[in-house]
Amino acid sequence: HESHGKPHPAVFLTAATHLQVEPTECLVIEDSFNGLLAAKSARMKCITVPEIQNRTNPKFCIADKQINSLLEINEDLIGSLR
Repeated sequence: HESHGKPHPAVFLTAATHLQVEPTECLVIEDSFNGLLAAKSARMKCITVPEIQNRTNPKFCIADKQINSLLEINEDLIGSLR
């Protein structure tokens, strides 16, 4: 129900507001560059899981972490973002 789509950060900022947490305390998991831009614009940490053809795309370097599979998400990875 947002007036702007990604890469505008509104969707993430609205979610943080509904959860009553600060954006800087949020973690976004994204597969797209527009989603990554939206998360970073919202001042949130972001783990990207890009499609195989985008894994070497230098644009994704702004992610806090890049992984190849959701199976790589664990407490150590999340802890490394704090």
